[in-house]
Amino acid sequence: MLLFSKLGISLRFYVSLAVIGIIFLVLDTGSFLLRHALPEGAKRRKIGQMWLCFMARVAVRYLEAANILECNLVGLNALKDVHNVILVANHPSRLDSLILASALPHLVCVTKASIWERPTLGSTLRTAGYIRHDSLLRLIGPASERLKEGNQLLLFPEGTRSRAGTEPSPMQPGFAAIAQRTRLPVQTLLIKTDSPYLSQGWSFLKQPPLPMRYQIETGPCFPAPARDEASGRALLENVESWLKDHLA
Repeated sequence: MLLFSKLGISLRFYVSLAVIGIIFLVLDTGSFLLRHALPEGAKRRKIGQMWLCFMARVAVRYLEAANILECNLVGLNALKDVHNVILVANHPSRLDSLILASALPHLVCVTKASIWERPTLGSTLRTAGYIRHDSLLRLIGPASERLKEGNQLLLFPEGTRSRAGTEPSPMQPGFAAIAQRTRLPVQTLLIKTDSPYLSQGWSFLKQPPLPMRYQIETGPCFPAPARDEASGRALLENVESWLKDHLA
């Protein structure tokens, strides 16, 4: 009986991967059509974000119904209608962006440049107005523009996913520089999970213990720093200290 139970769980997991692959294909196809049907601009980006939020919600709800994922996102309810804010979160898994996009309809994420070359995500990132992180100098301009449009800008300042069971990596200063440039506050988010799935070094096809449990909490909201070097450094250190204390 135990063997059959394990086989059933594995079958459910790999079927779910196939279903999520289909959802992502639909997402990217819709994004491709939007990108070619509408002119470049804030309106197209807003529609792209709504489409991404809808399909991400479909994906998360399917995974919850299949008992693959358990998400507690109550902590994000207060942020749904908040505009013009910089969000900073730890990054334990590739699922982080999907889960956050499913709950926050005005979200724009800063993403690694390498992700933009993937055929199944490129159209979606471009249509939703996500920002390619090539360098800090090339990041600040588009980030400021998205914030002026009323979006929430999400950054993972560790720069990469953390490895399960390890401390967070040192924070990169990009979010502090953007906060100084735009004079906007920084809202911290804490992503808690008991699953190592899609953390650094974990294969997409390797089955983790199920269900995977995620809880996202809001932390302190730090006011915009002054435009001097000491204020920017203090913001960086305060956010890094808060995340490390709560992930210890």
